[in-house]
Amino acid sequence: MLRRSRSLAVAGIIIIALSGAALFAFPGWSQTTHQTAAAGLGKPISSSAMEALINQPGPIAVRTVASSDWKADLSGLINLKDPKAVQAGLTDHEEPIQIYAHLVRHPTQGFFMIDTGVSKQFAEDPKSVGVPWVLKSLAKMDKLQVREDALSAIGSEGVPLKGVLMTHLHFDHISGMPDVPKDVPFYTGPGEAEEKKFENVVVQGMEDRFFEGRPAIQEFQFTKDPDGKLEGVIDVFGDGSLFAILTPGHTAGHLSYLARTPTGPVLFTGDACYTRWGGSMVSSPEASPSNGKANERVCSN
Repeated sequence: MLRRSRSLAVAGIIIIALSGAALFAFPGWSQTTHQTAAAGLGKPISSSAMEALINQPGPIAVRTVASSDWKADLSGLINLKDPKAVQAGLTDHEEPIQIYAHLVRHPTQGFFMIDTGVSKQFAEDPKSVGVPWVLKSLAKMDKLQVREDALSAIGSEGVPLKGVLMTHLHFDHISGMPDVPKDVPFYTGPGEAEEKKFENVVVQGMEDRFFEGRPAIQEFQFTKDPDGKLEGVIDVFGDGSLFAILTPGHTAGHLSYLARTPTGPVLFTGDACYTRWGGSMVSSPEASPSNGKANERVCSN
């Protein structure tokens, strides 16, 4: 849910400085060093082809799990320097938030998750799953309260989990990974795992441990949207029932998903926008002319 906080970035820079690394010559650390591969699942389509289908009832069943309660600084959710935020008199404070997993059922393709929720082990014994003390301290993990852990959510479906469709790989979206069977593939946007940032020095070891012994991360193979409305769209199952939408900005390979359900379309924005008000009125903390366009198109509709 969170953007990478300024505290994590500062912590990463301090660690680099203490180790004597050359800050300006080194581009940073990747999210994980785990192997990636081109996903065989899904095929690129145009945004207009998706739009022609989305208002038709579809076969996807969705259950959204509020996996845990948490608290985040408002400055990590919206840009408090945005003129509209200033005009509204918004000030920084702790905001209650939740971490979600979305359980997606297809009549023939089976059971998939969008993001992972939270594992009890991650919340109650973070050291045992490789969470570094810097992350535990600065990410307010003491305020993480599990409601429905990932293991219980997966078990509730009563069928094997076929895959995990990630919006992105930030720690609060993969914190249910200790509960996901090791043979289950993870799907991401292009370049998500390899994106280099200084603050990844804090989390790379933990994420490598989470992915240890798992298949290569499966990267969806997008092509440029011929309609020019979005960065790219993947028809995940090839039948127009579930779409992956490339929405870079929060991370390089950030994805949103759109499911056609019997009662209408359901959009999963991940961290393309954090709040309804923030998505429609105020830019996110990462917004800039170069990375905010895809997020704006998804969050304002």
